[in-house]
Amino acid sequence: MGITICKTHGRVGFVETCAHVAREIDDRQLPAGRRFTILGNLFVCDDCFNSLGFERCISLASMPLEEAVMINDGRWDAFQISYEAIEGRRTFCLKCLAELERECAVAG
Repeated sequence: MGITICKTHGRVGFVETCAHVAREIDDRQLPAGRRFTILGNLFVCDDCFNSLGFERCISLASMPLEEAVMINDGRWDAFQISYEAIEGRRTFCLKCLAELERECAVAG
């Protein structure tokens, strides 16, 4: 898991997002999309997930990292290509995102 320094929470893990999820977070809206962990926390909208080809490598998310990086059947390469194609990647504090989700759940 990657670490960031949050103004509110200090040293904490982060989630990396596509520009579309980032915009929802910035607008204080409940972000929608797909979350998975491959080399960190990734949260992308459904459009980015589908258009960038993440479905080809999503099975890596259920594997231990040591095992996933040893895969040589094209899934690892597919992940790297999909990840690099995400436009406007941003990072957010995991605790801040959890707080936003709680606030939206209460308000909704």
